Amino acid sequence: MNRHVEVRSIREGVYILWYLGYTDLASLYASGSERELLRFNGAINRLIEQNLTENDKSEIIQNFLENQGMYRKYCVDETIASWFSHDEKSSVFFWLYLLKKFREQRLGDEIISLAGNSYYDKKIVCDKSNSRITVNELPIRTPDNPKKCFMAGLYILDLLSFSPDKLQRTLDEIKIDYSHIRDLRRKDFAWFTDAGPEDVKWVWKQFNGHPNLLNNINKWDLSESLLSQAIPLLYYLWDGREDTKVLYLNTLRKRYANMKHRKKVADKAPVNIRISPGAKNTLVKLEKRFNRNRADVIEYLIEKTWSELNQKN
Repeated sequence: MNRHVEVRSIREGVYILWYLGYTDLASLYASGSERELLRFNGAINRLIEQNLTENDKSEIIQNFLENQGMYRKYCVDETIASWFSHDEKSSVFFWLYLLKKFREQRLGDEIISLAGNSYYDKKIVCDKSNSRITVNELPIRTPDNPKKCFMAGLYILDLLSFSPDKLQRTLDEIKIDYSHIRDLRRKDFAWFTDAGPEDVKWVWKQFNGHPNLLNNINKWDLSESLLSQAIPLLYYLWDGREDTKVLYLNTLRKRYANMKHRKKVADKAPVNIRISPGAKNTLVKLEKRFNRNRADVIEYLIEKTWSELNQKN
């Protein structure tokens, strides 16, 4: 097999294939490590060889090299975004911020001019007169861990091809926003820290039921493994009025507590009794002493008494 071209990195190859319209092959290698670079170059050259065999007038090599030049002109230096890769939640926020803000973002004319007809044929864009990035064609469409979120964010920035100034402004905005919400999240979502998988799904269902909260985010954009980290971040990325957001979160927290309580008492039998004021005061003291609610204290005393009676017998 002839070696027509060579890419220096996985990201470079993904960028070029994406703009040439070969999004499936780009996605196949997008999450790979640089150890797969040799295999990736082989796959790219086989693609080119097949294209030339089917059409001896194909301009695929010229288009490839032109897009390679564009990548080397616009690619994002990973080190300037490395701040977001040091913390799992900041990696997730980095991706969600870019996905939400730049979904359907219009691409530059210089980029579009190099894409060729296959770019449109693959339906990577909405239409020829209004070329935009669409999520279902991104190199990493549904990242399932923070590391892939960071890479998915880098791919979005690569494809947007910002000027150095706009790129730096964008990264600064993301960093400032995340630094602002980092402490708020611990306080606002303290009730969510012990959520189990089913609890997380319940909250996610509430988010999806809101008409505006997930604006520009679809429920299939997120894998279940990321939901517990993404839910608080998506709340802060919601561009609703502050009073509206506070009211919604307070209501959600109360509904969540009620849901947890219903699950807890689902297998409990109701007991209605009347006791003397003195016994009630003693019961209140026991609640404080054991740091338990009334039902738990009564159940504990019943089980303890029954156990002691059985021991005597």
